[in-house]
Amino acid sequence: MKKHTRKPGTFKTGSFREFKEFTLAVVRGKRKVDPREPKIWVEAIDSSERRATQVQFHSLEAGAKLLSPKNLALLRIIADRRPKSVSELAILTRRAEQNLLRTLHKMSEAGLVRLDRGEGRAYQPVVTARTVHFEIDVLG
Repeated sequence: MKKHTRKPGTFKTGSFREFKEFTLAVVRGKRKVDPREPKIWVEAIDSSERRATQVQFHSLEAGAKLLSPKNLALLRIIADRRPKSVSELAILTRRAEQNLLRTLHKMSEAGLVRLDRGEGRAYQPVVTARTVHFEIDVLG
């Protein structure tokens, strides 16, 4: 699979409140959008973390598929229960470990989760983005 690369500066990490204030200022005409400004906003899971989490999808359809209700439930379980391994997560979700690992790798490639080294050969899934906002240029 070809790795899709993103141009620097096309994403921004911030809170939902910041995103809302920015958007309202643009709508009210108080602010103009600079074409060099980020097109994708991401709210980090840890609001104190200001490091940008790069969330990207190969297409809108791929993003919609990866953010299916079943996978959103998976992300909530990871965030709430903080499983120590993929095996533990498989038990919690009643999903086959191989299939779960495939999904987690796709989520990791997209920037939604991180797979940290756990004990032994285990990987601990960690949710990295709380909110993802899409911007679509319908004329572009």
